[in-house]
Amino acid sequence: MASLRFYTLNSVRLYAVLCLSLLTLLSFSAHAEDDENQALYSEMNTRLGYMKAVALYKWQHKLAIEDLTREKLVIEKSVSMAKEQGIASQAIENFFRVQIELAKKIQGKYYQQWTEHGLPPELQGATRSELSLSEIRPKLIVLGKSIIQRIASHQGEHDFVIFNHSIDTQFVSLEEKALLFRALTSVKPKVYSSALDKILAQKIMIVGTTGDYEPFSYLAGTHRRGIDIELANQLAASLGAKAVFLSTSWTDLIADLQSQDFDIMMSGISKKLFRQQVGLMSDVYLEGGKTPISLCANVSQYDSLAKIDTPDTRVIVNKGGTNQRFVDGNIKQAKVIVHGSNVTVFQEIIDGRADVMFTDRIEVQVQSKKHPKLCAAMPDTNLSYSAKAFLMNRDLIWKEYVDTWLEITIKDGTMVRVFARYI
Repeated sequence: MASLRFYTLNSVRLYAVLCLSLLTLLSFSAHAEDDENQALYSEMNTRLGYMKAVALYKWQHKLAIEDLTREKLVIEKSVSMAKEQGIASQAIENFFRVQIELAKKIQGKYYQQWTEHGLPPELQGATRSELSLSEIRPKLIVLGKSIIQRIASHQGEHDFVIFNHSIDTQFVSLEEKALLFRALTSVKPKVYSSALDKILAQKIMIVGTTGDYEPFSYLAGTHRRGIDIELANQLAASLGAKAVFLSTSWTDLIADLQSQDFDIMMSGISKKLFRQQVGLMSDVYLEGGKTPISLCANVSQYDSLAKIDTPDTRVIVNKGGTNQRFVDGNIKQAKVIVHGSNVTVFQEIIDGRADVMFTDRIEVQVQSKKHPKLCAAMPDTNLSYSAKAFLMNRDLIWKEYVDTWLEITIKDGTMVRVFARYI
């Protein structure tokens, strides 16, 4: 019995030592991976940081920002260096192009700032230390070579949280960081069984949104707001990730989804069979339907589909979405005006250039509250069934997670609270 107890105690101790060793090894590996990422991202940031000096030299010597001949040479040399490191994919060329476009954008922002406000004192006069392009370019080449070597030797997971903090060069937006990060991770792409695994690993969730559909997705100044924007941030947070919003349009929604550049589309999207044929739509989080909106003074003229569909009526519709599909399928006699912007389309009715528009009931509620001259022409009637959902690629694992998160969000009252902030 004593020997058995001794054996058991020693087994427990051995197991504890092995567990501690494994935890230490995993912790060391995680720190090493973070250090690897930090070194690469910092060098990318340093390279972008030189763009102020590049812009200053060009500004002082009245040179154009864009030099296509030089760009072609830089890309050719960079691709050649990448091949020497065993990287020969088209993605590496795209990575360099994204960097160049971002570099030009940064220079352009400095040009704009200096044009509007003049050079700051520290950049004026004989006291400034002005680097010439012949001095800057060798530094950029050295950095470029080091970046390529680090990409080639990179073994771990890329981490957008670290990337976002590391890229702190002035004038680089979160969206531009996401595009650069996407180009970087495409060079040596890891294979994930699901978008869920990729988001968990890389800590970034790319959201496609139109920005033109209040209350779901719209711009307040330069900031994105809306029900779906808030929900996207909460969905990403549940994964320990950052939601980054990239623009799409109703016309390009399907094509952008199929590009595989987005993890999810969230913009008050109607759940329709034609979308389900190319992707997967989440469970429904709002039900409604199409209904007309017009000037309050004219609602009696447009309180039925039959009254609306006459040759004297001007029906306006935003291009490319389910509103246009509804009009195409139901309006046979009225004059149809296709309007390019979902943001300004309601002003056309107010200004008398159109009579009526069909859209989702929730948008009618929002716009009639926003514009007192507009009213629901059929306040108690839906002319179709419509439901709102999120659009994803054909990834059942990812959809199952989104549906589970959505169920919890609805059941615990979060969804009601989010809607209340925008309706």
